[in-house]
Amino acid sequence: MISILISLVCAGLVLLTQVAWAGEKLVYAVVYKGVNYAAVKTEILSVDLETAEKQLVFSDEKTSIVLVQNLYAFHFPVVGGGKLFAHAAERGRSVPFPGNASLYELSADGSNLFRRICPILGVESIGNIFVNSTGTRIGYTNRLNRKQYIFLHDVVTGTLLSQVDITDKFLDCYASSIGWVPRSKRLYFSLETGDDHVTSKASYARVGTYFMDERSQHLKKLPALPAAKGFFSPETARMIGVLPTGEYVFETMQFTKRPSRGYNKYHFALLIVKRDFSDTKDISFSPATTLYSGIRVSYQLSPSGKHVSAASLPVSSSAVSSDVWLKDLHTGKERNILSLPTEGLQGPFLGLVGWLD
Repeated sequence: MISILISLVCAGLVLLTQVAWAGEKLVYAVVYKGVNYAAVKTEILSVDLETAEKQLVFSDEKTSIVLVQNLYAFHFPVVGGGKLFAHAAERGRSVPFPGNASLYELSADGSNLFRRICPILGVESIGNIFVNSTGTRIGYTNRLNRKQYIFLHDVVTGTLLSQVDITDKFLDCYASSIGWVPRSKRLYFSLETGDDHVTSKASYARVGTYFMDERSQHLKKLPALPAAKGFFSPETARMIGVLPTGEYVFETMQFTKRPSRGYNKYHFALLIVKRDFSDTKDISFSPATTLYSGIRVSYQLSPSGKHVSAASLPVSSSAVSSDVWLKDLHTGKERNILSLPTEGLQGPFLGLVGWLD
């Protein structure tokens, strides 16, 4: 009797795990640029992992807004709590450079409806926006009055919840990744800077990954990652996200101790790191994907923690094909889930957005 109950419980757990990820769909965006290299159309699509079926969930082509893209930098939408968010402007309105427009919530049902959340604050062009796991808070970094801030807004009302002065925390560094720890009010960010001969020693010492609450309190620097066998300690480590298990996912760059002739001394690795940093597991994509070719890679963890997707960030000056790769973190199996050829400097350009249930 007991063995039957145990079997039923185990079967239930397996079923719950399967249900948790069975409905997950990977979301990506495709940007088309015009003759002046400004975006003229952005399509957001989802792809079913089992059937590879693609579905258009939003397009700004026939709406009164256009998703903002700079000449060389792309601002892809983000996902949180099953909702889509983007930096967009009223169609026909010129957004000055540097400058910004507004944050919008976009429908994800193909109706192409949208709602303006709030104007973006600050005087420079923002980088990536980020949103919490429930889709109730949205943030970005920008400068104002010669200081650098993290701005956090309520999604429903657009109210500015927090304007955190990070000038003394970042110094000359920049956030290579930033976001919320899932199901919490803590932020994480990974800081990088230039070589030590072009920046201050104080800034160079700030390189690393940190946790901080929304009020800029309880700042905590995470331990350095251990060196892999045959490599020096990671030169950079960028947090990609946090798994449901509480483990961290990092992308690292390490130097080979004794590179052979013709061998690249740089080694990029994607790692799962224990919460206490006692151990790591290499989940890197294989060399055959050609992801680690010098162009920064964008990753998106599925909410269930079963998959990670990866794609090289697009470059406006290159006419190349963009591939999206998917890896099953349970089995290690990887596959190319879609490929999009870039026809020229007007695109199309592909970028990862996130996951929808």
